[in-house]
Amino acid sequence: MAKNKKKPASAPAAPPAKKKSPVVPLTIGVIAVVVVIAIVAGGGANTTTFVDGQVSRTIATVDECASTTLPLDVPEGQTMEDVAAGVFEALSRTTGVGVVTVYENDPRVSIEYCQSYSNEPTLREIIGQAGYLRQ
Repeated sequence: MAKNKKKPASAPAAPPAKKKSPVVPLTIGVIAVVVVIAIVAGGGANTTTFVDGQVSRTIATVDECASTTLPLDVPEGQTMEDVAAGVFEALSRTTGVGVVTVYENDPRVSIEYCQSYSNEPTLREIIGQAGYLRQ
């Protein structure tokens, strides 16, 4: 007699495999967005804009135990924004300088500094060498 061969019960169909998310393209996209944001945000970081006739920049955190105010000259062809940026740049290389404020209406610069590191004649010389000290 013939044996009754039963077909083996088929296993339930496995769910379709999940597609792996495209990790590399996604990561590259996120990095690109972060870089673009940093460039846009950093693009305005070095601009000098007067608000209510003055602009200040903290050059360094120091014990500001002295201050001086020096008259500024605006060379022909330059704006007060150019002058302020030049003053900030010149003083940023000077040890002991704290907060620097440039005034637009009566061109002058107020410099707070620590006398242990700098003094008024030195600051006057730095501003003069940059070409912004009014005589």
